[in-house]
Amino acid sequence: MWQQILPPKLVSALNNVNIKTITELRLRVNKPVVIFTTIKFYLSKNGLTTNEKDALVLGTQEIADIVFNACKHSVYAHNEELKQGFLTLDNGFRLGISGEIVLDNGNIKTLKNFSSINLRFSKEVKNFSLNSLVYLCNLDNKIYSTLVIAPPNCGKTTFIRDLCYQISSKNIEDNILVVDERNEISASVNSNPTMQLGNNTDVYVGCSKQFGIINGIRTMSPNVIVLDEIATIDDINALNYAINSGVKIIATTHSYNFYTLQKKPLFKNLLSLGAFERFVVLNKEDNVCKVSAIYNENSVCIYSG
Repeated sequence: MWQQILPPKLVSALNNVNIKTITELRLRVNKPVVIFTTIKFYLSKNGLTTNEKDALVLGTQEIADIVFNACKHSVYAHNEELKQGFLTLDNGFRLGISGEIVLDNGNIKTLKNFSSINLRFSKEVKNFSLNSLVYLCNLDNKIYSTLVIAPPNCGKTTFIRDLCYQISSKNIEDNILVVDERNEISASVNSNPTMQLGNNTDVYVGCSKQFGIINGIRTMSPNVIVLDEIATIDDINALNYAINSGVKIIATTHSYNFYTLQKKPLFKNLLSLGAFERFVVLNKEDNVCKVSAIYNENSVCIYSG
């Protein structure tokens, strides 16, 4: 849990804050600690404040200790995650980490001299996807392959987590496989999801999307595969394999809106092949994540929020 990795002065200060309202905690070396709820605050020893001068400040060693604690005292064991600039806690909370990149023959070897941490607080939002469900199922009440689109921190993971729960609990699909590369969807502890994903759901935790998709299809026979953050050509190739195998996909990607997605070279082939039948666009309004639009495979807007 986050209490076990943060210095005592931060834990004490956060005890004066409603944790359920926190979305991000920003920690920068020798800079005021910033906390985001519905708006931006600073964190003082007494809790939230708008006065920057009262904010707590962390030094270089305190930032390094947080990363060390998050690695469970073995940076080497978590180096593959560190190379990608993140660590995920057992409860699904994620640390984005910046610092000095160490290269070896042009390849990223590790990350050191940590300078900033963005601790993102994982949350379940029950029924977030419920009103969208009618647009995401066909006449036989089976789920369409769906891509969820949004800028960072607009609720993509929260949406697909709830969508997974809805299609499982309503028996829309019999076998659902979650490929949870960063353990953010399921927040599994000892392979047991702490987030509600439904009784029809199996989970791979900590593997690549390619491994999860290819091996999952061979061994778990899913009707639907759920995964987060499609961002590389390897991810696209794995998706192609799933779609050619007749498996439906629910996935997310970073994009400002549907039209910027269409301009991304990475997605051109998938879109031209009609790999996705529905596109859900999320945004933030008054700091609340919401569904702003849903498009069909013909790029027609079928819902506008």
